[in-house]
Amino acid sequence: MTIANISSVFAAVARNFDNPRAVEAIRLTVVTNDAAPVVLTPAQAREALYGPDRDPALATPIWEAVVRAAAAERGPVETWRLLLLWLALPRLTGTVVRICRRLRADRADLEAEMVLALLEGLQDEEHPSADSLDGLLKAVRSRAWRLARAGAREFADDTLERLSDSRGEAFDVSQKTDPARSHQVEVTRHEQADGLRAHLRFTVSPECVGRRALAALTESAAQRGAVCQSRDTDRGRRFTGDSRSRRAGRR
Repeated sequence: MTIANISSVFAAVARNFDNPRAVEAIRLTVVTNDAAPVVLTPAQAREALYGPDRDPALATPIWEAVVRAAAAERGPVETWRLLLLWLALPRLTGTVVRICRRLRADRADLEAEMVLALLEGLQDEEHPSADSLDGLLKAVRSRAWRLARAGAREFADDTLERLSDSRGEAFDVSQKTDPARSHQVEVTRHEQADGLRAHLRFTVSPECVGRRALAALTESAAQRGAVCQSRDTDRGRRFTGDSRSRRAGRR
């Protein structure tokens, strides 16, 4: 059995900073008010923010430095934007876990949406700062929640199952698909070398789902009515037979 690999943006960023060659030239210069500038490696900056010996006095200067460097970065090189994302991961991962647990959302989609929202918000900021980063991360988390709630409004559709069940049967004009019924197809490609695998997701309008539910209820009610009528008929036959037997006995 082959298990599809799930693409994770957060994991890819973490692997990048786990590689010593990728971060050996990155140095963050942090300027404090009451001391000389401090030069930190990415690991030292992360330790100062989240480690057991974290220094609250360095937190704001670190965010100030990395946010400004990421906002000023232009071109294909994304060193500082990756650093900003890596340092912000601990503040985003918990939200991803909660959304996946509550709304059953796809984690890879949430992570990609968060990264996109963070980069777009960074470009919109004229003079980003540590205070603006807090608002930006809040907007990023809200956008992930909206994405998950939009996906939760999707309904399962049995079109493929019905097509497979009717395979080999004669084509009936009455079985044609309603032209007004539209489907939105989403294909998620898995990174595999042994062939293309895809998830198909069909989105149906709520009106169509409502009509289908009403038809199912109507059919169920009709079946119950037929059963009741059959029982009444049988009961009438039993009563009729009994009365005939009683009349024959009296004779």
